Amino acid sequence: MPKDRKLGDEWIEWDGNLAATEMNVETGKRLFLGLSILSILLLTLAIWFIWYLIKPRVVQINSNFAYFTKLVILGLIAFLLFVFLQTVLSIIFHRNLMVRIRNKSFSITFLTPLILILGKKIGISYDRIGNSFIKVSNSLILATRWKISKSKILILLPRCLRRPIQKQIISIANKYQCLIYTVPGGELARKIIAEQKPCAVIGVACERDLVSGIRDVHHIPVIGIPNQRPEGPCKNTTVDYQKIEDAVRFFLGSKFQLSSKKYLQFTD
Repeated sequence: MPKDRKLGDEWIEWDGNLAATEMNVETGKRLFLGLSILSILLLTLAIWFIWYLIKPRVVQINSNFAYFTKLVILGLIAFLLFVFLQTVLSIIFHRNLMVRIRNKSFSITFLTPLILILGKKIGISYDRIGNSFIKVSNSLILATRWKISKSKILILLPRCLRRPIQKQIISIANKYQCLIYTVPGGELARKIIAEQKPCAVIGVACERDLVSGIRDVHHIPVIGIPNQRPEGPCKNTTVDYQKIEDAVRFFLGSKFQLSSKKYLQFTD
């Protein structure tokens, strides 16, 4: 562990190699979406191969059950493709086209664990995939219209953020009367969210913390803004605080949105 910093939850096993973490992890939404469709393809092949192996035995036991099982498999594959398609269309048209079942919408982001494993196998870093995931997730949030009370917006900052940047963000929180906390890691962040019960969260952190946080806090909208790490993780990190104000203005509704729609910049 590097002696000049206190590592966050997701960096505990980091060996201090700056070269590995200072590679440019900035990427677009296409990486995550491409890995999504590849994951669906591999799942389809795996499921169909298993079915090919067991089908003769199942037919011998009960032909009707075999037919029903085949329909279930085809339905599962169709569902995965449908979820992928509606996710892509929501991003393209900037409209929430997600189908909701019992107040729960389904997007392709639920495949994230598999996508991260697949990416690691083919040599794509966790942080690059995480950066792409955050942009996909943010795009889906931006595709929905929100009108939230000022006092119900929670801003979460990492403790490693540079002091001048923290002060700028605190002034933004005061300006819009938002809740704001500095947290050392994901566990405390989740605890604060459970206690404060915000209607929306704006989180600043590294891709690793943001990915786990967004996936855990699935019942409220979260906009994630990755920090920049010029000196490596967990030390003197920085962020464009204008993006935080843009996110706040977005959640507050059309009355506060910027006419130039600059709040969309952090999802490019």
